[in-house]
Amino acid sequence: MLKNIETLLAPAKKLAELNKVQIEKAIATQQAAAKEYVALTEARIKAATAIKDVAGLSAFVKEQVELAKNAFEKVQADSKVLVEDAKAYNEEVIKLVQEGNAVVTKEVKATVKKVAKKAA
Repeated sequence: MLKNIETLLAPAKKLAELNKVQIEKAIATQQAAAKEYVALTEARIKAATAIKDVAGLSAFVKEQVELAKNAFEKVQADSKVLVEDAKAYNEEVIKLVQEGNAVVTKEVKATVKKVAKKAA
């Protein structure tokens, strides 16, 4: 009986572990992004306070435009990675659900077979 329960719960345990890993990965990614944004903000504040003349302002504005362009490109690249990760996660979830269904079906058939033998 205990073996049957462990067999039935194995796919659910795998799914729980997969979810844990996925959540940890998402949190780590968000923490890294937050640190990066804080560092960038601090650097830009420092650059803004260093403006002394029109040429400095012009250089600062050009840097801001370039940073915005680079940030947009990074967001696009990060989005592609996120989509691929989500796709891989979804495929793994589907696989685990199918595995769970197969285990349950097998156990139900075995139980029905046992009951049928006892009834006969």
